[in-house]
Amino acid sequence: MPRRSSEGLWGGYKENGRLYHKFRQGKYLLPCDEDEQDRLDIYHKFFFLVRRRVLHTVPFTAPFQDGMGPMILDWGTGTGIWAIEMADRYLPANARVYGLDLAWTQPPNIPSNLTFLQGDIELPWHSMGPDRWDLIHIRTLNGGVSDWKGVYENVFRYLCPAFFFFFLLSLLIKNASDSDAYRALPSRHLKPGHGWLEHIEIDLTPRCDDGSLPANSALQYWTRIICEASEEVGRSMSYNSGTGSILAQYGFRDIREQIFQAPLNSWPAAAHAREVGRWYNLGLLQGIQAFSLAPLTRVKGWSIEEVNKLCNDVRKEISCSEYHVYHNVHVWNARRPSVQP
Repeated sequence: MPRRSSEGLWGGYKENGRLYHKFRQGKYLLPCDEDEQDRLDIYHKFFFLVRRRVLHTVPFTAPFQDGMGPMILDWGTGTGIWAIEMADRYLPANARVYGLDLAWTQPPNIPSNLTFLQGDIELPWHSMGPDRWDLIHIRTLNGGVSDWKGVYENVFRYLCPAFFFFFLLSLLIKNASDSDAYRALPSRHLKPGHGWLEHIEIDLTPRCDDGSLPANSALQYWTRIICEASEEVGRSMSYNSGTGSILAQYGFRDIREQIFQAPLNSWPAAAHAREVGRWYNLGLLQGIQAFSLAPLTRVKGWSIEEVNKLCNDVRKEISCSEYHVYHNVHVWNARRPSVQP
């Protein structure tokens, strides 16, 4: 899929041979170059497979009016591949899809019912109102968010039509066509109780039920050191096991968690798990350096040579079928209720 040129990313800068976005510089620890874009697209295929070929699980049950379909927002859209597939799938239903990210890495040729925007989900927001969104989708933003409680609180409020216009105007606009897209946004009000959040994260803790992974493995060390480094800068890559309680605290209802096992390679005997493992392994091999560079060089003071050596050791282990290791993928669904708590 053709993409925007990485070199044209609003003043992107090189660090340790990788390209990073300059908008909100340092906010996100991973690069945004073509290698990382490939990794994101591989992960999209992996998520599609591990979830048994579904793009989302929440229902669209709102009583749509005036020919309007569901309103869908993809936060941290990355290459935009999920948003594009959702826009294509729900074009006959008159859906409107919006993708928001810090970096302009999405392709220029997109479905007519899709709009990409640049912005930061943690920027201050103002103004409130009734429900607007049918689905807000968040996937793998651990390491890029400093306050998940604040994000969930604002997600809850973000199902508000009047507020949406104020938020869009607060974003940086790339060109006049984006301004036109803002002005053309439909103004509709849904009955309360139909706005859903779907949030997907990977728990990077290596799990091995048969003890085949050595306790002193490079993988165990890598996981510990990058999570420690990311926590030192306030944007943890660690999975938050208290997610369900936080969602309930901020008023969500019908909270459901699904957990999927993601083998780190094709070691399982079952055909589906082997296919999932092959794709996940491909994404990990592609992305292990991207996950490591900023946390270890900026925070821990490592040299690029030290980082690459650890990455090579980890690549060998995650590709070894004798190590029966997996990560857990957590999928959270939560609905904003009709009556506020």
